[in-house]
Amino acid sequence: MPSYQDNKRGIIALTSGCALFTVNDTITKITALTYGIGEVLVIRGLICLVILGAALFAIQRTLIIHGALQNTVLLRAGLDGIANIAFVTALTKLRLADLMALNLMSPLIVTMLLAFFFKEQVGWRRWSAIGFGVAGMLLIVKPSPANFNEWALVALAGACCSATRDIVTRRIQPGTSTLAVTFVSMVATTAAGSLYGPLTGEEWKTLAPHFVGLLLLASVFLTAGSALAVAAFRGVDVSLVAPFRYSLLIWSGLSGYFVFGEISDRLSIAGTLMIVGSGLYALHRERVRQRDIASQTAVR
Repeated sequence: MPSYQDNKRGIIALTSGCALFTVNDTITKITALTYGIGEVLVIRGLICLVILGAALFAIQRTLIIHGALQNTVLLRAGLDGIANIAFVTALTKLRLADLMALNLMSPLIVTMLLAFFFKEQVGWRRWSAIGFGVAGMLLIVKPSPANFNEWALVALAGACCSATRDIVTRRIQPGTSTLAVTFVSMVATTAAGSLYGPLTGEEWKTLAPHFVGLLLLASVFLTAGSALAVAAFRGVDVSLVAPFRYSLLIWSGLSGYFVFGEISDRLSIAGTLMIVGSGLYALHRERVRQRDIASQTAVR
């Protein structure tokens, strides 16, 4: 059973990782508002691949990635590439805090997908939480003709891809290196960026040196954040640590306000609170379900 110190370490790692992700997203948005989305993804991806490749070689003393050609690893990588394209596209069009709120719909989407396609038992309480979260999402999307935000749908599509990716991740063979899976996914994201530019008619320009420096910094934060996010869930009580992923909303809200001067409207703030509330309650119900399963197994 995880100790207090284990859980404390996980919470610190996750909140720190979320802060680093927000720095990466902020820098990516600054750059993507000036240069093409595909170009930004390619350059950032290449830098991340160099960092990940160096880490792989330092740990394994080889760049040969065992298990990288599993169908599940390749499928996960493809979904990750699409999710990143959708995310960065929406990043240039939406307020940072609103985008994070929509992206945090993915745990609820995972639950729905597991219920529909894998016949996992989902009780009425978790369905209620999902419905509450969807209602919150609608407050951000604003599906009325006067206020409809089509870019919010792009963000939601990215969240759906992220949710599907997370389900596929569960089916990757246990012995496969996390670093290797991350490397393959980054290859797919970089490739997706290289295709996105020509398909959308982007004009790629030579990046000014300070933007190259910014993307280098973003890549370091993205890689470090990913490592912290993985470390956060190792040897801890997941149901206790997982809610701290919502610290993303705090970091993104602060960044959006101080860097871009963004202030969410009242409906969006209400929708965000509903998504957070529904996510936290769904996590609570999952913890109760796992406890009940454990107690029934013990009785048998």
